Amino acid sequence: MSRRRNSSLDRVLGRLEGLDAQNLAILARRLERERDLMETVLDTLREGVLVLAQDGSVEYANAAAVVLLGADPAEVNGTELRRFSPDLAAALDLPTDVEGMARELEVRYPEPRVLRVHLARVADAHSAERTRRVAVLSDVTAERTQTEDRVESERIDSIMALAAGVAHEVGNPLNAIGIHLQLLRREAEKLGDTPAAQKVRQAAEVCQGEIKRLDGIVRDFLGAIRPTPPNLAETDLVSVVAEAMALLRDQMEQLGVRVQVDLPGSLPAILADRNQVKQALFNVTKNALEAMDRGGDLFVSLSSDDEWAVLSIRDTGVGIPADKLTRVFDAYYTTKASGGGLGMLILLKIMRAHGGSVDIRSTPDVGTTVTLRFPLKQRRVRTLEAPRA
Repeated sequence: MSRRRNSSLDRVLGRLEGLDAQNLAILARRLERERDLMETVLDTLREGVLVLAQDGSVEYANAAAVVLLGADPAEVNGTELRRFSPDLAAALDLPTDVEGMARELEVRYPEPRVLRVHLARVADAHSAERTRRVAVLSDVTAERTQTEDRVESERIDSIMALAAGVAHEVGNPLNAIGIHLQLLRREAEKLGDTPAAQKVRQAAEVCQGEIKRLDGIVRDFLGAIRPTPPNLAETDLVSVVAEAMALLRDQMEQLGVRVQVDLPGSLPAILADRNQVKQALFNVTKNALEAMDRGGDLFVSLSSDDEWAVLSIRDTGVGIPADKLTRVFDAYYTTKASGGGLGMLILLKIMRAHGGSVDIRSTPDVGTTVTLRFPLKQRRVRTLEAPRA
C-alpha cells in the first residue's frame, strides 16, 4: 500500500520551521498518537512483523514476532536478532542484489516451528545507510503437519489396498488347489487300501492341512490390514488394559519377562472400539517381547490429563537406532529377522481412526517406550489465568 501524500500531517511538517513551541508540542503529541495507532494495528496481526537495521539489530517487533522469538518484549528493540534466533537471523540475511524473498524454514527456538517468511528491503529516500529489512513471519507448523498427515494417510490407504489385492489373489489359487486335492482323494479311495493309495491319501491330507493353514493366514491378514471402521462406544480403558495383560501373562511368564502394571482405580471414559484397542496393545506388546527375546522387564502404565488418556508401554529390550526409528511405521519395514512389518502400520491406522496418536522413544541397548494417547469422551476446558496488571 503506498503512503498517503498531502495529508494534514504532511502539510504541517512542510511548515515545521515556522511553528512555535506550542504548535511543536501539538505536533509531537499527534505524532505520538499516530505511532501508538500504528503499533496497535500491527499488534492485532497474527503474523509477526520485524524491522531490521543494516547491522541486524531489531528496530521494531510486533507482539506476534516477540512470541515467535521467545523474547522479553523489553529487550527486543536494539538487540541483534541472532541473539534470539540464529536460525532466523541467517534466513533473513538478504543478498544485496535481491529486493525481496519468500521461503519456509524450520526454527528450533523457543520451540520447533515451521515459519513462512516474506522478506523485503525498504530503502530510505534520504539515506542509503538507513535501508531496512522488513520480514513478515507466519507460523505454518499446524498447516504443514496437517498436510503431512493427509499425505501419510493416503499413502497408508494405498498400501493397504495393494496388500489386500495381493492377499485376495493368493486366496484364489489356494481354493483351486483345495478342490483338486479333494478330487485326488476321491480317486485314491477307488484304489482301495493299497500302499500307493494310502501314500496318495496321506500326501493329500498334508496338503489339505497346509492349505487350511495358509487360508487362515490370508484371512487374518485381510482382517488386520482392512480393519472395519471402529465401533466407537463409551469404554473403560482400565478394564481393557487389564483384560489384555491377563491374556498375555502366560506368554510373558514362559519368556521369563517380568511385568509391572500400574493402573489407576478409575479413569475418565473414552470413545473407542474395545477390540481394536486390544489389537493395538497386542501389537505394541508383541514388539516389546520380541525386542527382549528372553527375560527383561515390561512396564505398563495408564494415566490421564484434561484431554487425553495416556497408555505407556516401556520395555528393556535392544532398542531402535535413531536412523531406523523414523521408519517404524513404514509398510513391510522390520528390524527383526522374521516378521511381516505391518504391526506398527496397523497400530498407527487404529490410533488415527480413534483420533489418537502414537509416540515412540527408544535408546539402543536401553529400551523403547511407546505412548498411546486416546482423546477423552468429555474433555475438560482449561482456563488461562488473567494477565497480571
